[in-house]
Amino acid sequence: MARAAASSTHRSHWPQRLVCVLVFSLIVQFAYAQAATTEKIDFWDLVGKFAPRFWEGTCLTILISVLSMLLATTTGLGLALVRLYAPRPLAAIAVAYIEFIRGTPLLIQLFFIYYGLPQIPYLGIELPALPAAILGVGLNYAAYEAEIYRSGIMAIPRSQVEAALALGLTRAQAVRYVVLPQALRLVIPPVTNDFVALFKDTSIVSILAISELTMTFRSASMATGRHFGFAVVTALIYFLLSFPLARLARKLEKRIHPHHDFGAKAY
Repeated sequence: MARAAASSTHRSHWPQRLVCVLVFSLIVQFAYAQAATTEKIDFWDLVGKFAPRFWEGTCLTILISVLSMLLATTTGLGLALVRLYAPRPLAAIAVAYIEFIRGTPLLIQLFFIYYGLPQIPYLGIELPALPAAILGVGLNYAAYEAEIYRSGIMAIPRSQVEAALALGLTRAQAVRYVVLPQALRLVIPPVTNDFVALFKDTSIVSILAISELTMTFRSASMATGRHFGFAVVTALIYFLLSFPLARLARKLEKRIHPHHDFGAKAY
């Protein structure tokens, strides 16, 4: 029965895969047709010329993504714990932060951190572009991670906390040793999904003149006029880096909680 269901599920996905293959083939053929034009400079020679810059941009994108996600997960966990267990005034502050961040665009938040903070009287915090980008993206995603952590914590039965309290543990110990280990295991798939979304959202930080992958694409396409070709190259780099993580997240989700939806950030 299980094998038949798995086989049916596998067959149900083949039209989507076929469409993806066809679309990808058309894009590659179109890019090759553009590369094979009669212009003096061959497109693939241009790709080779800009390859070191694309490599540097890719490495910088990965660095921003990893550091931003570390900030997001740690801050998000703190926000979730404050919202659930802190006194009401502190919990209200956490809720206000989460709702404000989720209700405003990441682009505006980046502008505020990079351009707005230096103009605040008696504060004047001026951050370089790279730290500002990491801080902006990390604090933005912290609000989403906080909701994921909160959902994971609330998914743990209250009876387990009551049993821990009956054994003599304090509430803080019960949360630390009983609730959090199980909750963190549950939230691995949606957090992984959010990392994929964050990785793609790092393209927004190009507005701060950071030479990450999207900024590299813009400079290469503007310098050569080959906008479509370099757009395909850039999209393939993003896809090759994000697709394995997306597949991993789906496998983890099926293994850990196949029927539960934590509502990770849509992207």
